[in-house]
Amino acid sequence: VRVIAECKRRSPSRGVLREAYDPAAIASGYARAGAAGVSVLTEPAFFDGALDHLRAVRAAVTTPILRKDFIVNAYQTAEARAAGADAVLLIVAALDDASLRALLGEAEQHGLMALVEAHTADEVQRAADAGATVIGVNCRDLKTLAVDTATFERVAPIMPAGVTRVAESGIRSVEDIHRLRGLGYHACLIGERFMTAPDPGAALAAFLGNPEGGA
Repeated sequence: VRVIAECKRRSPSRGVLREAYDPAAIASGYARAGAAGVSVLTEPAFFDGALDHLRAVRAAVTTPILRKDFIVNAYQTAEARAAGADAVLLIVAALDDASLRALLGEAEQHGLMALVEAHTADEVQRAADAGATVIGVNCRDLKTLAVDTATFERVAPIMPAGVTRVAESGIRSVEDIHRLRGLGYHACLIGERFMTAPDPGAALAAFLGNPEGGA
């Protein structure tokens, strides 16, 4: 089971998740627990993020790092690379087709992987048409912030062959992971489930069946 574990202090749907927020320490716990990657929120207005959080995580771990933000221009991709990111998030709903293609090219130019996030079947198709090789399906509605995990089932049949599939939001249990694996997803991005735990790294370790890993 590949889990991308997230560092975020706050979310628009639930408010502050963690008063004492040390992204480097949290990421270190994730790395010891066996995270396949670490997602770091750098967006300040809605998530209390900062690019310095990503820099601190980069200094603490060798695990691949995703810069999670509203990436809308080429400068942000260069900025992400300079701060130590290995990947950036591109949200289909926030970009027109030309911008999405251009930012995929910018990411590649800077040696970054792009996780292209879709919320609907139409957005999955747009991501595929733009040339995305990693497509994330987020089951949280951007307008209402409601979570509908049935989105994973609805979208799975139209996911193109050969792309890496990532499930995002609403994943709470190992049973969820098994269901998503059966639908053809390769990885899951999980944030709130771990960030609200007393020890996020230990929570991930237990989730992966490795209770000693977060120590």
